[in-house]
Amino acid sequence: MSSNYVRVLVEGWLKDVAMTVPYYLTINTEENPQEDQWCTADFSSNYRDRLTFCEGLTSEEGEVEIQYFGLPGTGYSALILAVEADMITLMAQRDPQGKCVLVRRSAPFETSSGSAKQMYGLSIYVDYQLYE
Repeated sequence: MSSNYVRVLVEGWLKDVAMTVPYYLTINTEENPQEDQWCTADFSSNYRDRLTFCEGLTSEEGEVEIQYFGLPGTGYSALILAVEADMITLMAQRDPQGKCVLVRRSAPFETSSGSAKQMYGLSIYVDYQLYE
């Protein structure tokens, strides 16, 4: 589980009007989006460490899996183009307090194979570092 700071910051960026695909919070909440394309995110902290002996700076490293969904049976082109556009926008974001940095992102990968599922899915991982 990632820190609340990371969650609130990244979710705010994902809700930004500059993003192509609408974001829905699906962690411990019921959602049933009606859009043809939508996304959600799962947060994971891989490592957290205190950087000083006294009360002070800590470092947290983790990843955000952003899961994109589109209509099944319509191919991948529309959704992957939306994902790629959103990644340009997201990776350009900067934390105004300078605590959190988006380090890199993965290539998109398919999480479903098409029309046999309710939605077609692509995921992408974004690595972050938090200093607080």
